[in-house]
Amino acid sequence: MPKKTSRASKQPASISWEFDADIPTYDFFEGGSLDDLGNLQEAVDGFVYWLEEDRFLTWEAVACEEQGIPLTPRQKRLLGELLSFNDDGSNDILYIDEIPRPSEPWYVIFNKIGPHLLIEPYRTFDCHDEVKCDGWNRIVSALREHGEGLALPPDAASWEAVVPEELQHKLWLQSCFNSLGGLGQNVSLTLRDPEEHYRVDWCIERLRECKASVAYFGLTLESLLNRLVLPPGEQPVFVKMMQDKLDLASPQEQIASHL
Repeated sequence: MPKKTSRASKQPASISWEFDADIPTYDFFEGGSLDDLGNLQEAVDGFVYWLEEDRFLTWEAVACEEQGIPLTPRQKRLLGELLSFNDDGSNDILYIDEIPRPSEPWYVIFNKIGPHLLIEPYRTFDCHDEVKCDGWNRIVSALREHGEGLALPPDAASWEAVVPEELQHKLWLQSCFNSLGGLGQNVSLTLRDPEEHYRVDWCIERLRECKASVAYFGLTLESLLNRLVLPPGEQPVFVKMMQDKLDLASPQEQIASHL
């Protein structure tokens, strides 16, 4: 789980993301519903790509220039590179690679994607789409690597604070459950087979990394199993392994202090 970071020292002043009617804008989701898994996959892929290519930050630099807001050094560099490729020689930037600026700031787009990545409850015997299993980690990794300097809403001190706290913790816990995915889908995938015990070890390791989320919900084994649904035959094996590995006296004891 990423460490909390303070607001970057090189943040631009507040940017207005409302533009005149003659400024073209782009619907990041192109009108598609994120309930559709194909659209959700495209949204995650596109969001990560825009972060990796500094597309969001470049459009923020354009908006700052238009609004007379001082640019950060990184924004100046990105805007300078953009202007050097402007064919008509003007300072008006309306398109990048023939795509106009997004109609919403990056953090609004992020908040529209986030809830659609949640699997609640997480049933190990269901087949979960890859985008829901790895979408959150992909976006977070891209933000950690490329998100420095992006504008934040007034009430957020860091990009982590952009997403509602409860949703963040739910998504971190979900990432802990992925190693158990598949249990119950066929007879060979069972914790009764010692060769599958690594799944519990990996789950515990992720729970350690996401200890803040475990503590946030005050999770016990009992309450954890309301979020993580195992087949009836797997549940007692999982509980016994977790109690033994974490030295839990009972399924009602809080997990966080044992991680």
